[in-house]
Amino acid sequence: MTRVLVTGGSGFIGSHVVDRLLAARDQPRIYDLRPSPWHPDVDAVLGDLSELERLSEAMAGCEAVIHLAAAADVNEVLADPVEAERRNARGTLQVLEAARRTGVSRVVYASTIWTYSDTPAECHEESLPLHPPAHLYTATKLAGELYCHSYGQLYGLEHTILRFGIPYGPRARPAAVVPAFTARALAGEPLTIAGDGLQSRRFVYVEDLADGVVRALAPVAANRTYNLVGSEDTTVKEIALAVRDAVGEVEIVHGPGRTGDFAGAPVSGARAAQELGWTATTTFAEGVRRYVDWHRAAVPVRSEPPRVIGALARRAALSLAGALLTAVVIVGLATLAPIDSDMNIYGTFVGALLLMLPLVLAGGFEWDGPAGRQISAGLTTAAGACLAIALLPWPDELHHLRHGHATLLVLLALSAGVAARLTTLPRALPAWLNE
Repeated sequence: MTRVLVTGGSGFIGSHVVDRLLAARDQPRIYDLRPSPWHPDVDAVLGDLSELERLSEAMAGCEAVIHLAAAADVNEVLADPVEAERRNARGTLQVLEAARRTGVSRVVYASTIWTYSDTPAECHEESLPLHPPAHLYTATKLAGELYCHSYGQLYGLEHTILRFGIPYGPRARPAAVVPAFTARALAGEPLTIAGDGLQSRRFVYVEDLADGVVRALAPVAANRTYNLVGSEDTTVKEIALAVRDAVGEVEIVHGPGRTGDFAGAPVSGARAAQELGWTATTTFAEGVRRYVDWHRAAVPVRSEPPRVIGALARRAALSLAGALLTAVVIVGLATLAPIDSDMNIYGTFVGALLLMLPLVLAGGFEWDGPAGRQISAGLTTAAGACLAIALLPWPDELHHLRHGHATLLVLLALSAGVAARLTTLPRALPAWLNE
């Protein structure tokens, strides 16, 4: 049983890699900016690749790191090159440095067959000398490969470089070509092809790819580079045709080509087959059919727009009703045993609403990631402040803050403390709240 940190483990490829690690009875740990919607019960650390200390903490006790987190959309890279370089190149450097500091044995790095995009060859193999890339995305991924080699030479850190074919399948980001074509086809919109559509791709079905990634943890893969690609070359035009076959009749149109696009000479997967015993087993047509079936089940077509306003109104009404009901109950009890001698029935009602405010804030909404941590910290601070005002000795000029309200302040501290805890717990609100 191996403990493995998966950066980007909440994402498309990462979630499938976590599936494979669990199936192999390994112990995955996720490092990502957001909680995993696919593996809520898997150990996870939320953080950015730029946070070296947090990365190091996440790697503690891990034997290996599978580094998948990256800016993967080439159009986003083109639009914001500085951010892409920070995430892809410097992010990889941070992962390698954290691995060196924590004594991790191996870093498995997700690169891309786009590294071959400017290197002419009849068939691209891992030993082929690479030409300088035209596209910044390729340059950032190639920089990560070079950092892996440098850390191996300077610090003895083992690495495995995996040059992925074009991944597709369930959970893919909507901007990728197969999901984008599928969404447009299901909406009855034409499929637009860049250029003549004869650029070929070595696609790889994501479940096959995840299997290859986990196999790359084997000792034989130390300090080796592998192409993880499908067994067939598929042109962009054939992608559109496969989606049309799976969805139904849809128009196909041609647009301008893209600078730095991978022209698509064949990429060899022989080394992975020989050394890792891995080959992709899912044909492209079958993979597209599986994705379309998954997409239809996961993203049902709505006959009308989502009723967001109604859902928000139901949440607010439920929260307010709970607060009012509790306040009325407290007022009823207060008529028999008032909370504080200086509070009449109306003051008690207002005080009860105040007591319920933290609980409504915490329980009436979903708080995830940074927002959850911020609201939790604020409620914890409020709880401590109320308790301090109620119990600690204060100068006479500040004594009026708690005069006649010490009990209310203690109850408010308790309410805020409970609410702070609630923001960190997963909650299953009634389904009708989100309809």
